[in-house]
Amino acid sequence: RTLLARAICAHARFTTLLTSSANHDYELEFTPALLVCFHDESWQVRDEACLACGIFVGSYPLECLPELPTLTERWTNHLFDQIWSVREDAARALGMALMAYPSLLGLLRENIGCARKQPPQTRAEMLRSHND
Repeated sequence: RTLLARAICAHARFTTLLTSSANHDYELEFTPALLVCFHDESWQVRDEACLACGIFVGSYPLECLPELPTLTERWTNHLFDQIWSVREDAARALGMALMAYPSLLGLLRENIGCARKQPPQTRAEMLRSHND
């Protein structure tokens, strides 16, 4: 699963570097596969799905606009994930989305306060509590 997670994010980063029209249809068809990864049982996959979708939105805001409601819901939900790095990358993705869509500011103001109510957790604490 860790390899899948890394592949997801690597693919997102790679396709954002390619701006040719020949690759354009392929990268947008990959987005539904990323959306499924938000619900994976592995935290590494959920983590990379958050970040990869953020990269796509930052690079292709017009093309990703139809998926924005779904993405913002998934990212917002992941602000409450039990794994700190998933929460962190969901917040990073929301930041990328905010750069692309400034109108999201109200939604973020509503939800960031809820994320702050979670107890802090270091990476070492997270690794000790999960055998994934």
